[in-house]
Amino acid sequence: MIRLLFFGDIYGKPGRQVFSAMLPDLKKEFSPDFIVVNGENLADGRGLTEKTLRPLFKEGVDAVTGGNHLWDRPDSWEYIKNTANIVRPMNYPASAPGNLCCRLEKDGMQIRILSFCGQIFMPPCDSPFTILDAWLKSNPSRENSPIVIDIHAESTAEKRALGWFADGRASAVLGTHTHIQTADEEILPAGTAYLTDTGMTGAHDSVIGVKKDIILEKFRHGLPQRYESSDRGLQVNAVYLEIDPESGRALKIQRIRRTNNYKPTLEGQ
Repeated sequence: MIRLLFFGDIYGKPGRQVFSAMLPDLKKEFSPDFIVVNGENLADGRGLTEKTLRPLFKEGVDAVTGGNHLWDRPDSWEYIKNTANIVRPMNYPASAPGNLCCRLEKDGMQIRILSFCGQIFMPPCDSPFTILDAWLKSNPSRENSPIVIDIHAESTAEKRALGWFADGRASAVLGTHTHIQTADEEILPAGTAYLTDTGMTGAHDSVIGVKKDIILEKFRHGLPQRYESSDRGLQVNAVYLEIDPESGRALKIQRIRRTNNYKPTLEGQ
């Protein structure tokens, strides 16, 4: 049986610090074979850098999924391109830096990690349905090989539809991007674990990671504001999966939402 921990969008330095603070206990509790995180907000909420990601790899992260903010820091494009365990959204143009798939192997077990962006209320990209279908048909690798998909999207309907589309073809479809954990985890009839949004790892006394007073001013007056990461109400939001390595079917899905009184330092990214 494959045990996997998947962490929702890690937002800025507070998110990275609470992740690091709580990961040892979560490892003891769940004994994961693989750890995957969504990392498109690692660097102060906008993209990632080698500096912000390298410590997570050292702590045991096996793969990092992206989203529409993955490329927000052009000076990191080469790092993204050359780091095999960073998985970019597959339905972006072929010229976008990053890897389409990450294959993880341990103790004879293997699992593939894919990432897609939604099209509704999101920057332009190709259909995740069309691209996923074509990729599955051209990359069978091993019949029923476990596949975990991060669908980074605004629309709950689009995420839900992709869950049904992938049912029986992937081990899990896990939503990210809205930073608000949903409570609809289930295993679909053909064996695919599904959750509309995994939530955010970071400061939840905020508006999706940003100091709430800044966002309130933006909504009240409609004027541009300089975003600053909040450091209050730290939480880890994640999902624990158990997957049959032979059939690729999900056996268990469990939401994780843990608070922590750790006080982060906000200097730097």
